[in-house]
Amino acid sequence: MHSTNKPALTVADLLAEKDFGLELVAGAGSTDRPIEGIHLSELEDPTPWMLPHSILLATGVNIEPDPAAGARLVEVLAAANMSALGIALDHYLPVLPTTMVRRAEDLGFPLFTAPMTIPFRRITAFVYNALASQDMYRLRRSLSVQSHLLELLIEERGMADLVADLSRLLETTVLLFDGRGTILAETQGHPRLSSRTRAGLWRSYLEHRGRREPLPAFQSGGFRVSYREVTLYGRAERVLMAAYANRPIPELAETTLSFAQKLLTLDRLRERDVATLQRRMRSGLMDDLVSGIGTERELAERMRQYGLDPTRPWRVAVYDVDGFSDHFQKTPARQGQREEQIQAFKSAFLDSTEAFLASQGLPYLTVLKGDSVAALIQFADPGQAGSERTLAALRERLEADLAPVTLSVGVSAPATGASAAVVAFKQAREALALASQGGAVRIRFFDQIHPQNRLLEGQSDETLAAIYEETLGPLLEYDAIHRARLVHTLQVYMGEDRSIARAAHALYMHRNTLTKRLARIEQLLGRSLSATDDLVAIDLGLKAAELLSGKERTP
Repeated sequence: MHSTNKPALTVADLLAEKDFGLELVAGAGSTDRPIEGIHLSELEDPTPWMLPHSILLATGVNIEPDPAAGARLVEVLAAANMSALGIALDHYLPVLPTTMVRRAEDLGFPLFTAPMTIPFRRITAFVYNALASQDMYRLRRSLSVQSHLLELLIEERGMADLVADLSRLLETTVLLFDGRGTILAETQGHPRLSSRTRAGLWRSYLEHRGRREPLPAFQSGGFRVSYREVTLYGRAERVLMAAYANRPIPELAETTLSFAQKLLTLDRLRERDVATLQRRMRSGLMDDLVSGIGTERELAERMRQYGLDPTRPWRVAVYDVDGFSDHFQKTPARQGQREEQIQAFKSAFLDSTEAFLASQGLPYLTVLKGDSVAALIQFADPGQAGSERTLAALRERLEADLAPVTLSVGVSAPATGASAAVVAFKQAREALALASQGGAVRIRFFDQIHPQNRLLEGQSDETLAAIYEETLGPLLEYDAIHRARLVHTLQVYMGEDRSIARAAHALYMHRNTLTKRLARIEQLLGRSLSATDDLVAIDLGLKAAELLSGKERTP
């Protein structure tokens, strides 16, 4: 394959043209310099009108009266990264000044002479023809590469094939990252990159990306990296990189990466359109399930289309952002802007939920319900322990993706069949109401909720306070006067399932002391800690206190 770095014409190629009779007098070690332009001038400094890597042709009219001007001209051209200087002899100079030749040799700058009999137009025509041929080659090659990449997109061969072909065409290592810095595809060419180097390239990209350059590139260690972003709705979703070690980025790489960027953008838009359609269908099914719209047979068949087996247990989980409306009041914005922010947030909320569940390989359905995301999930282990591990990991991912937010989760009991989704959704909402009241437990399972909690859930603060006062009022009054902490003693005792031994250990007191305190509690309350009805009433009072305390802690 033709090297992408070989120049169309070098100084050595020009000198090799026997018809011109050119003679190199200095800079023999630098004749591999590319020629990308040619200029005729007698100015002392013609570089402002010259392209980089050009050669200058002159007659030496200014050098003949001032030999030092020749050395100065060499210095100016070398400093401007030009490729060579050619002087036609016998117009004004029979030979080049020694100082000029010596300075060109010191700088390693190619200096040659041309016979008077060769018109400059012949040399310039030769250079222009060579450059035009190279431009045509580059154009044909660029079109060929673009056509090949377009075929990959049409054939839906995938990102890995695209990156592999780019690596082969550009003769280097090519990487494709997602917006978080995770490598989606890579093909190692030369140079080969270690995992540490790849991580370093991503960090360098993050530092550089705000510069908004037409052809974005950065230097990282010994690598020169050209990159392109695939940006949708103001967010970089893909980053394509080509890394070159100790050499410039070829022009073909720049044009090819820019074209690949457009293809990846189109492909990402297509993926979004497909994902949006699938989401609508999933959300529509989930909405029908929790609303009870449709027959059992029809809904079950639709569930199977998404990998869900209605005969196996599943659960409904509802994720809710604590203080959702307050979350958007902190940022100053007009009403219209705030609505856009809320919709973008909800979309990201659903995106992150679905991305996590898909990464776990779990069959699922999701839908936005108000400010919450409801998900029907068929866990590998439908038991509480197995389900909770997945749901806690999802909660952690969402809080990281949507930061700064705190999420509460309500989870239904296990269920089977399509028609059970209506009840399961209500159960998840009921469990969510308890989880949202604050405290350490932010994931609540309906099948683990004590009946007292379900009875008290939804009661007003005044009602909860009245229940608390009615059942435990005498203890509260006694504690306030005597600082006896009898309410705390009762809480620990009930929490240890009325075990004298465990409660005494938890309270750091002797069993006899605890027994006496419990007798005092019974006396003050006028209730027995062994009578079922009295225990239910006392437990209700303690649960009411717990719910009130959780609401006070909730920001």
